[in-house]
Amino acid sequence: MTGQIGQTGRAGQVGGAQIKEHIWLVALYEQEERADELLDRLNAIGVDTTEATTVRVEIDDKIRTARYSTMPEAAAMSPVARSTVTGALFGGATFLLFGIAAYSSGVLAIPAIAGLFNHAFLSFVAGALLGGATGMLVASGQERKIARSQIAETRQAAKSEGFLVAVKMPTFLAERAEEIARGLGAKEILL
Repeated sequence: MTGQIGQTGRAGQVGGAQIKEHIWLVALYEQEERADELLDRLNAIGVDTTEATTVRVEIDDKIRTARYSTMPEAAAMSPVARSTVTGALFGGATFLLFGIAAYSSGVLAIPAIAGLFNHAFLSFVAGALLGGATGMLVASGQERKIARSQIAETRQAAKSEGFLVAVKMPTFLAERAEEIARGLGAKEILL
């Protein structure tokens, strides 16, 4: 055999021809102006944008917030449980003070329960039960109201249009291009 086909040289050549590696940058924007600005900036750093493609797509709220939304730290207890405990503590403390004052003034003196401590304890328990029940009912009502409003918002949230940009570029410009795309507020970026 006289010729060698498909050998790669040190300079990235195959059979004497220079090989250029390329990568595709795909970015999703909510506004067409941002997509156009991305192409302008990529062109300014030497990326050939003549073969770039911009496609109009639908973006829903899940995609809009999927990647970059901050996740709140999970609470140790649900809102209903927190409200129940808060109501129990507040109700218990309030009824404790009223129970001590009522016993001391002679307004509340149950003969079967002798002594200040027993009256104070009974008042605290009664207040805690009443306050906990109130807190639970209030928080449950608020959660139902929030759930209903979220369902209504979800139904009313119309899908908006977005713009998907695909650009072929040399691999050495990929990192800089990604920085530019993120700086312009891309919701999703694929390389």
